[in-house]
Amino acid sequence: MVIGLTGKSCSGKNEVGLILGKQGLKVWDLDSMAHDGLLANLDAVTAAFGPEVVSYDNGLPVVSRKAIGKVVFSDPAKRKELEDILYPWLEKRIRSWKDSNPDGVLVINGALLYRAGFTGLCDAVIFVDAPYAVRLSRAMSRDGISEEAFRLREDSQHDVDYRDVDYGVPVSVVVNDGLNFAELHRQVTDICDRLGILRMS
Repeated sequence: MVIGLTGKSCSGKNEVGLILGKQGLKVWDLDSMAHDGLLANLDAVTAAFGPEVVSYDNGLPVVSRKAIGKVVFSDPAKRKELEDILYPWLEKRIRSWKDSNPDGVLVINGALLYRAGFTGLCDAVIFVDAPYAVRLSRAMSRDGISEEAFRLREDSQHDVDYRDVDYGVPVSVVVNDGLNFAELHRQVTDICDRLGILRMS
């Protein structure tokens, strides 16, 4: 069973992922995995974004996600190039896990599950929802970005909303608008109980 965990930037997906992980579920953070994907596809990355996005530490390549991020958040064509590099690589790994663990439960955490086509690999989706103002405050505090930069990020995630797209599988919504941790934990646990996924882990 694969559960998609999604929501817009700074909605609190990682916090929900931590709760799920502490309850014994395997959670893959697709953003973190994407870094490995950049290294695994280094030739394609440098062809798309130039050799300046790669530096070397003790002879090992390091890809600057920050440098690439500045480009893709303001250039849809470059964003598509990056997606075409990473999405097939990530999908292959998700499918491989499903094939190897027919009785297991995997949570895949990523904002762009729908755009990547990964919801087609999911049995259910958990959507973490938070108001724009709350997410903006979190982004400015966490990432030190301006509201203009956050709006560009927001515009790039226009298709990250269960109200606007059909994920094709059941969607459970976690409301994360500054609630205390206990309430957030309660919501997540209730969803897990409804889906029956803790009993499968």
